[in-house]
Amino acid sequence: MTGAIRTMTFPEDDNPVTVLAGPSALAETYRVLRELGVDNATVVCGRRVASLDLLRSLVREAPTGLRISVYDLVEPDPSDTTCERGGEFAREAGAQAIIGIGGGSSMDAAKAIAAEAVQPGWTVAQDHPGEPAQIDFAPLPVLLAPTTAGTASEVTPFSVITYTKTKRKLVLGHPALYARYALLDPLVLQTCSETVRVAAGVDALTHAIESCVSKQATDQTRRRALQSIALVAPHLPRVVDDVGDVQAQEQLQLGAMIAGLAFSKSRLGIVHAMALPLSALFGVPHGVANAVLLPFGMEFNAMSDTEGFAAIAAAMGVDTAALDDEQAAATAVDAVRALATRVGAPRRMSEVGVEREAIPRMAEDAMPSAHIACNPRPIQKSDLIELYTMAF
Repeated sequence: MTGAIRTMTFPEDDNPVTVLAGPSALAETYRVLRELGVDNATVVCGRRVASLDLLRSLVREAPTGLRISVYDLVEPDPSDTTCERGGEFAREAGAQAIIGIGGGSSMDAAKAIAAEAVQPGWTVAQDHPGEPAQIDFAPLPVLLAPTTAGTASEVTPFSVITYTKTKRKLVLGHPALYARYALLDPLVLQTCSETVRVAAGVDALTHAIESCVSKQATDQTRRRALQSIALVAPHLPRVVDDVGDVQAQEQLQLGAMIAGLAFSKSRLGIVHAMALPLSALFGVPHGVANAVLLPFGMEFNAMSDTEGFAAIAAAMGVDTAALDDEQAAATAVDAVRALATRVGAPRRMSEVGVEREAIPRMAEDAMPSAHIACNPRPIQKSDLIELYTMAF
């Protein structure tokens, strides 16, 4: 119910994060820190969030005995050097916990910084494509408050980091990277521009769609993915049209988070593998990259799991009663393209600054991604080159 703070846990998803959701959930920060026994915390965010009244108030109104410092140097697609510096900042500040406030970049950086603060050099040591992250220590406890409804980093064990020397964008995954708490405050989403709302919402949709048809999907993750699609598809246009629609913001935020519960277990697929080089090489925001590539990835996969894509079409609101699975699967792609057009998402890589000459390098960089192995259809580098070319 809108207006109430709900406490949600997800043991059925093997997810350890406690979620506090509802308008003004961000105000629960002090209580949570107190319960964790923390009297010194560092906020991790970008410059834009640091300038917002909500962040300034959080620091200014901290109760007596609680010190909150702010590391506000997180950039889009956070780098290994940013995380190293953040870890040093948190150590020097004496932080006992990390509070990540922002979009996926700030939340991902917060997780890495929580590890980096305990073990300097940890982030750089994880630059090994296709290999799991290594953590044999306890990072600082993390609270995450998303300002976008998209990445679901608040409930996943992943941190996406861009490595400056190798120009690679890698997904670091480990159970130790789960946050302790997620604060889902739909009022905070009103601070985002329309462009960010669109990119984040399509990112959430991509998570749910790829999770639903992943080779690692289970009955539970499929249920979660379809639940997410049914929330994201109708509410994304509403928040694009009216940033003040709190009920729609709340439902979209919930849908994005539920997708995170799903793909934490199932992982993703070809779209996410292909999106990583767009960000690493050209600085394309992750959600924008997904928005461009999602229809092409769906077309590539649709006939490999017609039952799954038929279910996606139904969750998108398509009347599939008179269609067989193959026909319904094709309508899923059409429904996603229609939604992307409705919310004004970019359609081609050429629109977002990608250079055609980089396509072979992007295909080479995408192949080691762990998402490739989870895709429902086998992928060769030649497939990626063809899809990138089609998407250009």
